[in-house]
Amino acid sequence: MNTLLSYNGRMGFEARFLWESGIMKRGTYDQNVARQRIEVLHRSAPGIPAVVAYDTLPLHLKSKVDRALANRGEAAVKEGAPQISVFESLIHEDADARCFYADYQLTDGRPLPAHVQTEYYNNAIVLNAVREMLTIRKGRRDACNISGNRKNGLFASVSADVNAVNRDRYPHTLPSNDRRLRDRYNAYFHNGNPDYESLIHKNYCNQNSRKVTEAVKWMILSLYCQKNNPYADWVHAQYMQFLAAGIDVVDSRTGQIFDRRDFTDENGAPLTISESTVWNIVNAPENRVLIDSIRMSYHKFGALSRPHHHRHNAMFSLSKVSLDDRDLPRKMHDGNRVKAYYAYDVCSGALIGAAYSRKKDTDLYIGCLRDMFRFLDRRALGLPLEMEVENHLVNQFEDDLMRAGNLFPFVRWCAPTNSQEKHAEQFNRAKKYGYEKRYQDGIGRWYAKLPVNQTEGERFYNDQTDRYEIKEKTYSYEQLVADDMQMIEAYNNGLHRDQKTYPGKTRMQVFLENLNPQLKPMNRSLLLRYIGNHTSTRIQRNQYVQVQYADYQLEDLSMLKRLKPGNYSVDAYWLDDTDGTIGEVYLYQGGQYVGKAAQIATFTTAQAEWTEADTAAITEQSKYISKFDKFVREGKDNIANIKVLPAEMPEGLDCLPGKAPDVTLQGSAAGEVGGASLVPPASPRPADDDLDALMEKYSAADYREYAIEMA
Repeated sequence: MNTLLSYNGRMGFEARFLWESGIMKRGTYDQNVARQRIEVLHRSAPGIPAVVAYDTLPLHLKSKVDRALANRGEAAVKEGAPQISVFESLIHEDADARCFYADYQLTDGRPLPAHVQTEYYNNAIVLNAVREMLTIRKGRRDACNISGNRKNGLFASVSADVNAVNRDRYPHTLPSNDRRLRDRYNAYFHNGNPDYESLIHKNYCNQNSRKVTEAVKWMILSLYCQKNNPYADWVHAQYMQFLAAGIDVVDSRTGQIFDRRDFTDENGAPLTISESTVWNIVNAPENRVLIDSIRMSYHKFGALSRPHHHRHNAMFSLSKVSLDDRDLPRKMHDGNRVKAYYAYDVCSGALIGAAYSRKKDTDLYIGCLRDMFRFLDRRALGLPLEMEVENHLVNQFEDDLMRAGNLFPFVRWCAPTNSQEKHAEQFNRAKKYGYEKRYQDGIGRWYAKLPVNQTEGERFYNDQTDRYEIKEKTYSYEQLVADDMQMIEAYNNGLHRDQKTYPGKTRMQVFLENLNPQLKPMNRSLLLRYIGNHTSTRIQRNQYVQVQYADYQLEDLSMLKRLKPGNYSVDAYWLDDTDGTIGEVYLYQGGQYVGKAAQIATFTTAQAEWTEADTAAITEQSKYISKFDKFVREGKDNIANIKVLPAEMPEGLDCLPGKAPDVTLQGSAAGEVGGASLVPPASPRPADDDLDALMEKYSAADYREYAIEMA
């Protein structure tokens, strides 16, 4: 069977012959076809192979094909096949030229179009062949001693060869006139080596014939970015009115009036443009970016046009927790929606904290943290290493609870309205359309992009809200919260979205099996001060405080040393469990941590009902009371049982009015009290004016007794 076939009057062969015979690899063939180096006469189809044109193959490939055909016993060229001239045999591949035109960039940064690259490349290899042909013919003429104007005659002969080149095989655009060809040749080889850039037309990026100048472009864009968001035909009409002096255009920021003379050509004629030109200006990609930044909202522009960062998720659980609020899709009976706040682990996507409320406030955020803390505390896990939050509802905790390094080592503050930055937004969507829509009715939005996510309802006018609304099925608050908690359970027990990394694992399994090894234990006393419930109470009987109608015993008697003198009032912080029980409370006084207190377990007074729990309860209480009694005994031993006796005072001026008498116990009196030197408190003294009257009334001995009595 012959390999070369006639296909629509042209010689060709099956493409697979190239890689089956070892001429080239399949990938190399695909690249040559994509770069239009090989022409395909017929594309492959089921049961029909692709057919390649023989005459479009480069010379080095043709020689390989001919040898392969000869090895198979077939003629290299069939009868009627196009013959290659001597000049065409001198045309060879030029890899440098191909790379130059492929990498060349215009002044505006654009590359050369593909068909222009092919054109310039063919011009270069044909001019290379012209150089070789001139060398050959010049050598022949020199060998034959042919005189005369050899230069012009040579170019004339070579020009005929260039014009005879098969344009289908080498689609060049070199001039047919020998003089023009010689000029092009001299410019190409003016330095002796090929100058590929000399073949590039100088009109690329030339502004001489451009009608849309920079002034016209910015005028069109300014008119298009007006607050009423005009259409392109409106902008065209306004621009033409401006040229005709029908309107004036003023820059409101600077007060400058645009000059019509800036919108004329070199002859002073107005630069008129068509509506299609206006459309092209406003829809050019580089202009569209500027237009969208003005005509779109900040959120929409950031989501659709602005470049964004590309990230990958955390590799360990609790490395990062992302929090976000949302409204549950279905409405309550009053027409409002339940407000929810979620905490997601970024690595696993598991929802580890949730809170609900009828209104969106800081209590909702604190409730979410409380639920997350209960979840982590029941499993004896540490606190997350990083929290991802936004300013809404959380900014008031920026200097305490959400300050990096206080409770959480890292805190990430996301920009407001930037939904793509927060991981929680992605998890909210996965929960909504992956689970809520599967198990609940009415999930979606009436304005959703996909029809399958659109909700339908009867549109009616609400007199109370003075607006049109969609009548939907409503539910009670309790039912909506219970349904959402069921969805959280189904979501956490659903398969992790990265099944390639975690095959067969649910979100909760990934969360529990990939905990960050750097997690630290919780500082419960500091944490509950921010997210715990609070009440003011008082330490009673040096033993307990009363919180929520229950008694909580102090952890240790040393807590009494941390209280301020005469002040037994404290602030108690606690967090109840899901069943409402409170295991322990943490006490603060004046912002300083005092200690914790555990709930007192009582015991029965009936011996017949005594159990092991009663034994444990009385033992625990007895330990505290025993420690208290020991503290009292040791303290009493350090307090002396003293008596205060008056000391002998010399007569005279030892005790003057206005000066307290110094009483020092000496001798046997001092021995009775361990040698202590006591100074009695100051007593009421007579004024200096009454000194003479007192001296006259009392003798020295009597005055001493009077002073001691007053002391």
